[in-house]
Amino acid sequence: MNYHVLTLFPEMIDRAAHTSILGRALKNGCIHLETTNIRDYSADKHMRVDDYPYGGGAGMVIEAEPLYRAYSAVKNKIGHKPRTIYLTPQAKVLNQTMVEELALEEDLVMICGHYEGIDERVLDEVVTDYISIGDYVLTGGELGAMVLIDAVSRFVPGVLSNEESAQFESLQDNLLEYPHYTRPEIWHEKKVPEILLSGDHKKIEEWRHERSIERTKERRPDLLRQSMKVHCAFYGKDALREMAGKLCQTLSQYGEVIDFNRKKLRKQKYYFDSQDLVVLLADEQFEKDAGVPETFTNIYGKDTPCFIFWSDSFVHGIESEQTKQTDKIQRLLDKRGFLIKKIYPLSTIESSCKETALEIRKI
Repeated sequence: MNYHVLTLFPEMIDRAAHTSILGRALKNGCIHLETTNIRDYSADKHMRVDDYPYGGGAGMVIEAEPLYRAYSAVKNKIGHKPRTIYLTPQAKVLNQTMVEELALEEDLVMICGHYEGIDERVLDEVVTDYISIGDYVLTGGELGAMVLIDAVSRFVPGVLSNEESAQFESLQDNLLEYPHYTRPEIWHEKKVPEILLSGDHKKIEEWRHERSIERTKERRPDLLRQSMKVHCAFYGKDALREMAGKLCQTLSQYGEVIDFNRKKLRKQKYYFDSQDLVVLLADEQFEKDAGVPETFTNIYGKDTPCFIFWSDSFVHGIESEQTKQTDKIQRLLDKRGFLIKKIYPLSTIESSCKETALEIRKI
C-alpha cells in the first residue's frame, strides 16, 4: 500500500506515522508513505497558497492551482489517476466496510484541507471520495488522514503480526467486540468468567457472540440495527463445502454454514427475517438432480436479503433449460419471502472472495 498525502504540514504526518505499528510497517516495507507539501507548488514568491473567498466571509481558502500542481506531480509519479480522498466533515463518516475496501487499493492519495476549505473547482476535478472521521471539525485534515492510514493499514498483509486480529475485530459484523480478560484470574475480587476457563471453544465463541450483542445493544444500538446474521447454504459437490466456508468466514465471524447435501438438514424448516442474510450456493449438480429445487422449499424468509452463487454456466449460459431452472429458483425464493439482491458465478469466490464479500456487505 502506497500512501500519498498532500498537506501544508508534512511534519505532522511524518512524525505520527513513524511510531508504533505503523513505524514498524514502514520500516519493513509493508506500507509506503510520501508527503507532498502543497506550498512547494505555489507560484507566489512567499509560497502563499491561500486567498480571500469570493462573496466575502471570514477566513481564507486554499487556491486551486497549487493544489492541482501538487496532485498532478503525484499522479504522474503513480502513472494513472489514483483514488483520491478529501478529508472533510461534509462527507459520509468512515466505517469498517469502507476501510476494508480502501485497503484493496495499491495507491491512496489524501488531501488535507486547512483554513475555511479548498477551492471547490479543484476538488471537483481530482477527488474521487469524500470521507469524514466524525461529525466534528478539526483545525486541519492531517489528523483525519492519520486515522485513515492507521485504519486501512491494519488490513495490509504483514502490518499486524496476527492477520486474524484485523479481520475479526469490533465492527466486523456491525457488533462491538466482546470483553477481554487476562491474568490474574481474580483481580480486585472480580473473577474471570468461568466459561473462559472451561476450554470448550464452541461455548466460548457462543458466549463471546452473546456479549458482543449485549454490548452493542447497550452502547451502540444504531449498529445493532445494521447487524445481520449470515447463513451460507450449499448444495452440490464437495468443493462447495470449502467455498461456502470461505465466503461465510469472510462475511462474518459468527456466520452459519448449512450443508443441504445432508438429507436430514434439507428436510428441516428454516425461518429467516430481515435481520438475516442468506447466501445460497449450487453447482452444476443443480441441473442433474431433479431434487435440488425442492432443497430450497423448506426455507422461508420475511423480507430477507438473499444472494445466490450458481455454477458459471448458469449465470453466463444462454441455453433455455438453464434459464428456466434459474428462473424457477428465483420465483420460488421470491414466493418464500426472499429479496434476491444479486446472482454471482461461483468462480468469484475463488478469484475475488474478499472483494465480493465487501460488495455484499455494502449492498
